[in-house]
Amino acid sequence: MNKKKVQIAVLILLMSWYGLFFMEKIDLTTSDLGRHIKNGEMILDGQFGVLNTNFYSYTEPDYKFINHHWGSGVIFYLIWKVFGFIGLSIFCLLISLITFFLFFKIAQKESNFKIAFLISLLLIPLMVARNEIRPEIFSYFFIALFFWILWHWRKNKLDSKWLFVLPILGIFWVNLHIYFVFGPALIGLFLVDYIIREKRINKKLGIVLILTGLVSLLNPFFIKGLIYPFNIFKSYGYRIVENQSVWFLENWGFNSPNLKLFEICLAILIISFIVLLIRNRKRFSFVYFTLAIVWSFLGLLAIRNFTLFGFFALIIIVYNLRYSKLQIKKISLSLIILLSLAIFLISFFVYYQKLPLQEYRFGFGLMENNNQSMDFFREHNLQGRIFNNYDIGGYLIYHLFPERNVFTDNRPEAYSIYHFQDIYIPAQTNNTIWQEQDNIYDFNIIYFSHRDYTQWGQQFLIERVKDNNWAVVYYDPFAIIFLKRNDINKLIIDKYEIPKEIFGIKK
Repeated sequence: MNKKKVQIAVLILLMSWYGLFFMEKIDLTTSDLGRHIKNGEMILDGQFGVLNTNFYSYTEPDYKFINHHWGSGVIFYLIWKVFGFIGLSIFCLLISLITFFLFFKIAQKESNFKIAFLISLLLIPLMVARNEIRPEIFSYFFIALFFWILWHWRKNKLDSKWLFVLPILGIFWVNLHIYFVFGPALIGLFLVDYIIREKRINKKLGIVLILTGLVSLLNPFFIKGLIYPFNIFKSYGYRIVENQSVWFLENWGFNSPNLKLFEICLAILIISFIVLLIRNRKRFSFVYFTLAIVWSFLGLLAIRNFTLFGFFALIIIVYNLRYSKLQIKKISLSLIILLSLAIFLISFFVYYQKLPLQEYRFGFGLMENNNQSMDFFREHNLQGRIFNNYDIGGYLIYHLFPERNVFTDNRPEAYSIYHFQDIYIPAQTNNTIWQEQDNIYDFNIIYFSHRDYTQWGQQFLIERVKDNNWAVVYYDPFAIIFLKRNDINKLIIDKYEIPKEIFGIKK
């Protein structure tokens, strides 16, 4: 077997390891996907209120915000309509594999196959940190395309006419995910690099930068949509793990091996620059240094950026290693195999719990019985206002809207800070405030994802199980449903009530 065939076979194995993390069935009760699908349905139905108002909530229905990823919802809805949830799973896997392939091939060209393979193995757990079906998969894909085109143009491997593909891509990207701002940023970075090297402006690249910036205005919100990425966190009243810094999560005791892996890879990245500057500073790359600074900072600032840090760290580390005059080409194949096996085995055992190896998790489409709680809800025609938690909001929107609205859902930007800080969280920790909210909204149903591991969520569930005004009528691995003890619910409670003792609560 020749060298090229061996590389293809090894790359297939590497991409299989990468893709394995995406072959996990969907848990609709905790993901955003249900809401994205509903967004697409509403937009295609001409109900454009979903673009800028809190369309799905009965608590703050007129609260203004910008639905910056509306286009992703349309795509998800169309795929779901034709191919179902299995089709969405396969789509996410394919677009993620293409993204990885583009970054890997650039890394290979910057060094060689063996080193790119070895560093990829190390970084893959970071690259797959965001493996749910989310709008950001489009940003990863478009960043890969932008960088692929710009890199090949920079290396004189693509004609400059290909640069004009970038504004066309930008038209789509601006309506798919908030990270569209990194498109013009990448163009600007390569333009500055050109000016530094050539002491003049590249007119075509400058025109492409202007055009890409202008097409970013082609969104339903015009200038507001363009600047929204810089303002989105100003109205966040709910703390999300993915938006927290490495230091905060470590101090909080958050248990994730990715925190340590990020720190290890960041150290390797820094050392690679130091070695390059000492041994061959003429090959120092302004583009790679800037990307390293940006994505290291963003990774430290919020763990949701681990994925893009991993992709760019791959290219930058292999480049620095190649030009550090360390004679990495002379590393024996046996040593590469030994190191690869070591990294793979360590990764496998460290990330074993995150791998979808169990039968109920592995595969495509929805997890088995994921909609069973909603089947119970509909079968018994449960009536009245629903109090729900943050995680399950998208699930309820997918199944119940427009017949029912939710108390809250997993869109911090779509609710006021007051809603989360003075109503939602206090209602779960303070029985007096809970009763006040119950008096205002007259809740008849509590529909919760009981895997809400927030302190307030667990406290609330315990208090409601103890509360004689409420009865648990349904419980499965995904959700729990309470009904208020009243005449409307009496027959259902009499038939389906689950005793308190089941939950370790004495009568």
